[in-house]
Amino acid sequence: MTARTVLHIGSLSKTFPAQKALDDVDLELRAGEVHCLLGQNGSGKSTLIKILAGYHAPDPGATAELNGTPITLGSAEAREHGVAFIHQDLGLVTELDAVDNLALGHRYADRWWLSGRRERRAARKLLAEFDLDLDPALPVSAATPGEQTMLAIVRAVAATDGAPALLVLDEPTAALPQHQVEQLFGLLRRLCERGAAILYVTHRLPEVFRIGDQVTVLRDGRRVTTRAAGSVDADELVELIIGRAPTEFAPVLPAAGTEVLLSASGLSGGQVRDFSLDVCAGEIVGVSGLIGSGYDQALGLAFGARPRESGEVRLGGQEVPADRPDLAIAAGIAYAPADRKRLSTIQQWTCGENVTLPRLPSRGKARWLGPRLERREVHPWLDRLGVVPHDPGRQLSLLSGGNQQKLVLARWLRMDAQVLLLDEPTSGVDAGAKASIYEALAGIAAEGRAVVLSSSDAEELCAVCDRVAILRDGTIRSVLAKGELSVARIVSETIRDSDDPGRGECA
Repeated sequence: MTARTVLHIGSLSKTFPAQKALDDVDLELRAGEVHCLLGQNGSGKSTLIKILAGYHAPDPGATAELNGTPITLGSAEAREHGVAFIHQDLGLVTELDAVDNLALGHRYADRWWLSGRRERRAARKLLAEFDLDLDPALPVSAATPGEQTMLAIVRAVAATDGAPALLVLDEPTAALPQHQVEQLFGLLRRLCERGAAILYVTHRLPEVFRIGDQVTVLRDGRRVTTRAAGSVDADELVELIIGRAPTEFAPVLPAAGTEVLLSASGLSGGQVRDFSLDVCAGEIVGVSGLIGSGYDQALGLAFGARPRESGEVRLGGQEVPADRPDLAIAAGIAYAPADRKRLSTIQQWTCGENVTLPRLPSRGKARWLGPRLERREVHPWLDRLGVVPHDPGRQLSLLSGGNQQKLVLARWLRMDAQVLLLDEPTSGVDAGAKASIYEALAGIAAEGRAVVLSSSDAEELCAVCDRVAILRDGTIRSVLAKGELSVARIVSETIRDSDDPGRGECA
């Protein structure tokens, strides 16, 4: 007998000014089932969740029913009818204890008189229902990532009086070790037994076959298929996700030079367990992986922007001290974080001020930096990187995302950086700006410098990289040479089960 339909969505589309993020998507979720939602970055998964949560409004014409009752997408109605969300940012306040975190956005157990003893007792009872052995009186910061994830789920379930109609989870296992993944899966199965439907967003294909009942694949904003999880294998899913067979390879192309310029050995810290990579002069090396693999933390660790627990970095054979970005810059290493607006630039300053920020020009009376000298210093770099408009006095926030990214590259070229470490260098920029940035990176490598870029965009990695290092579980597990690079191969290596760690060495 077919299970009861909890959520039915029909003709869901969402158009942004420069992109159609969702295009006529239908989706049906049933009680007691885990429905996995798959797709590459940009496929529309996050947009769908944000519409369901009420963050985005859909295009006209979309319909939705929750337990047979029509609801308005793009509003808070889904939450009001028992839909709970676990986002990648869990929304916990780690300085507070579990009692206070369970009450956030909901309420304390006793509505009339707040007693710490009663609240802790109620919290223990609630946590015990989900086999979560957590001291409710301790700060949540003392809990493991897995315990924090499950605490967020328990809170979401409690907010629906213990019986959510639908639980939506976005990459819940990204930061969890395997034994905590098993604990989470057990919790999800118990919720299914209570009649909940679960929408489970993941990149990890083994999880689909472990926990999933149904699987829907999105590609370029469209629903490609909805199938029973047991009716497809991993290769079929990869082909559905990327639109081509996973056995395709790019043609073999000449390798870069062999002189090691940057060497990272055994770096660990945060989600990174062992990052070892040699980068040659004139080479562009990509670093990729799933969320939680550590790929997006490795470059900050190498630069010193993140605390390093172990390992060393050498530039031209000379060791660069840990946790000292100033000494890394002085040695010739530059770093541009993915969060360009918050961490790479000062939006209210001018283009000229942002370019000269790391080192002011040393000319001028008493080394006073006037507007004329600043313009003379900055103009050549704006021209070289094609920053539009070529106006050092223009406020940075008025530039497009692509031109802001090019300006960050201009800053570090002016500093004569020999190695550029770039996290998601084309995030949020249009296709034209991407091509311009790729051309700039190729020009930088042609000068004998080196570029290391972390990216979740497989097509980008194929377009610009000589090699790509794939991280899984905080360690480089495979390194693909130029002749092996294809979107299908990168995705396949990213989502496969862990293998023996390797070291990325120059060809």
